[in-house]
Amino acid sequence: MKLVFSPEAINDLQSIANYTFQTWGAEQESLYLAGLWRRLEAIRASPESHRIRKDLAIVCRSARHEKHVIFFSVEDGEIEVIRILHGAMDFESQLPDEPG
Repeated sequence: MKLVFSPEAINDLQSIANYTFQTWGAEQESLYLAGLWRRLEAIRASPESHRIRKDLAIVCRSARHEKHVIFFSVEDGEIEVIRILHGAMDFESQLPDEPG
């Protein structure tokens, strides 16, 4: 399946990279992002094995990677990464009511 990213998810990735670099340096940024990409590849390989989020207004699935939660939808042979949010955030206020 093809992975596509919403503009918000792209911003999330940039923010995660910037924060990790500024806080812990280039090596940790590289390690964290590599792990995040491995998790995205696992989602791509088996999207239906991840949790359906019935607790949110948006119909989506989620997968955790360390401190972050990846929210995504599966439709028409594509996986849309909707957001990648820190686990401490209020998800409901950060997610759209429906996928892109």
